[in-house]
Amino acid sequence: MERIRALNRYQKGVLVVMAAMVLVFTVLYPVVTSRTGFAYKDTVLVQGQEEGNTVYTGKVYGIPSRFTVTPDKTVVFQYGKETYGPYAVREDPTAAPKGVDTSGHMTGIELRRGDEVIFRGGVVEQGENRWIYNEDGSIESAVGIDIGISVGGTGDVIDPMGPSVSTIVNLVAGPKLTHPGGWWGWAAGMFCCVVTVVSMLFANELFRIQLSVYIRNVEDAEPTDWEMVRRYATWTVFPILALLAFIMGLQ
Repeated sequence: MERIRALNRYQKGVLVVMAAMVLVFTVLYPVVTSRTGFAYKDTVLVQGQEEGNTVYTGKVYGIPSRFTVTPDKTVVFQYGKETYGPYAVREDPTAAPKGVDTSGHMTGIELRRGDEVIFRGGVVEQGENRWIYNEDGSIESAVGIDIGISVGGTGDVIDPMGPSVSTIVNLVAGPKLTHPGGWWGWAAGMFCCVVTVVSMLFANELFRIQLSVYIRNVEDAEPTDWEMVRRYATWTVFPILALLAFIMGLQ
């Protein structure tokens, strides 16, 4: 306590700010990381239930987005004011490609948007991976690789925000859920805070330990103006790094 009372206003202010950061983010991290959902584009859409449907909601590139998956394997995607679908996935053994090595373990499917057939092929489950083949035997997508669905029924225009065949099939089959954020951010932020506190409370001791490698009688050494600038730079930069780490870890 004596060391804390001996600090100046700036140092005490930094300690208060860091204590508030640690408290806020220690509460936020369990809340955020406990929300499971579907990884899509640059975010995680949180899973929920509404009127018997499974929904995945969140923001994609800052725009409110929502997948709705019905029990009869129909998918609707809402991106801002745009609505994609409904897409319907139906099993069809005749759609499975012939002559593919994994054809014996393949489920034939047909994907429709309304009355329009936009995909025919097969799905192969291999552990946690899901491989999707076109009807001609070529690979449509595999291991999370997305290929966009053409819009307008002409096959000429690809809407970058339209869900891919892989996305729709994964949603219908049951996607592997994940959660936003990672505790690495909390750990990195805490590390920066600890470094700041230790360098602040034991500044002179650390200064003399460093000098003891080069000179004798370090007890008589006094920090120069440049040393004080270095100390204040540390006490400023590391709290900023801590804040950035805390925030990035929640993404």
